[in-house]
Amino acid sequence: MTSCCIPQLPFSFYQHQAIRADFSGGQITSDAGLLPLRAFDERHHLTRDWAALLGDPRQEERVQHDALALLRQRIYQIVAGYEDANDADRLRHDPALQIVADQKLGEPLGSQPTLSRWENAPSARSLVHLNDALVEQFIRLCGRQVRQRGEILLDIDSTDDPTHGQQQFSFFNGAYDQHMYHPMLIFERHTGCLLSARLRPGNASSHARIVPLLLRIVPRLQRAFPGVLIKLRGDAGFALPLLYEFCEFFGIQYVLGIPANCVFQRRAEPLQKKLKRRYRRTELPQRSFSSFRHRARSWSRQRHICYKAEHTAVGTNLRFLITNVAGRASQIFAFYNDRGECENRIEEFKNGFRADRLSCHRFLANAFRLLLHAFAYNLVNLFRLLQLPQAWRSIQIETLRARLFKIGARIRPTARCIRVHLATGWPWQALFGKLALALNTS
Repeated sequence: MTSCCIPQLPFSFYQHQAIRADFSGGQITSDAGLLPLRAFDERHHLTRDWAALLGDPRQEERVQHDALALLRQRIYQIVAGYEDANDADRLRHDPALQIVADQKLGEPLGSQPTLSRWENAPSARSLVHLNDALVEQFIRLCGRQVRQRGEILLDIDSTDDPTHGQQQFSFFNGAYDQHMYHPMLIFERHTGCLLSARLRPGNASSHARIVPLLLRIVPRLQRAFPGVLIKLRGDAGFALPLLYEFCEFFGIQYVLGIPANCVFQRRAEPLQKKLKRRYRRTELPQRSFSSFRHRARSWSRQRHICYKAEHTAVGTNLRFLITNVAGRASQIFAFYNDRGECENRIEEFKNGFRADRLSCHRFLANAFRLLLHAFAYNLVNLFRLLQLPQAWRSIQIETLRARLFKIGARIRPTARCIRVHLATGWPWQALFGKLALALNTS
């Protein structure tokens, strides 16, 4: 009798038999693949540690969703591809998201207004401690890999985050020709971990606040990993004498781009002319590397300048690096050019995790949002680094969503447990089963 009351939706294109659709399937989700990720999170208490650093000024007796539940809801929505807080109104009844947020099944998650108020609550001090947590979790979870490799490689870079509206401290940046924020990001090259994500006003220079930021990271790393070599790379936007002094004081090996000037060009001119003559003779592209010592007026000492000279049909190209690393100029350039991996990480962070969705009015709220996306990125990155098979560790978030996280399932609560019925023909059953068994904490 009940089934007759459910609207039937007919489809007539299938010639073999009539099709009738309805919405009586029960608790069904498209994100059941988040369960192994949530089990990994629970084993290493990642979201629990992050939430512990957030103050909650709300009156306890009037709180329906605590900070931990809201943090998990927001992070797992980002991982699943629902990057906007507005998505919460459509997803607060999703059973898989209720489970990963540790909400009782059937009880709705936080709404968009609840999440917006929560995102505007953290103080500047809380945001500093949350940034520190990225480093502490890297030390705790990646310590064995770091000690085996004997090296930590910090890739520093800034990126543009276009703004559209009345966001606080959104300014026009002439280099990018747009109104924007200018976040600073620090990745560890070998593990892919994001160690810092700091939001800055749109008119900040590329190197603005880099030394204070490193001061919160480098001493922690050196205390945790005594004897482990720390290296640092950055483009010409970080050609800052204070940064050179910082690296030399802390014993960090650095390779940084440095803009050309008349002195550098004069020193490179003999090699440049030699390549030009050779190109005229052979009509083949020419490239060569060399180096020299130089001391600018603002520097406390001489420093090593490496340069690359190229001559092709379009003319001459010169690139300069400043470094305290010994070795041939060609080797130093090869090391520097590996910075392309940092660009891949930024691309995944911004496009895969939608880290550019900073649409709040208040600057601190947007800085907190950037950290939420950083937490989502690190959660997935640590999961694939420490839990997934070797062949899966280079897979980016879009592919992980399609292959692992986005799996339809019927969720059925019983007296003894909650049963999750996954699709019988799903091609990644074996991986899911291995993850479930490996992460079983019972």
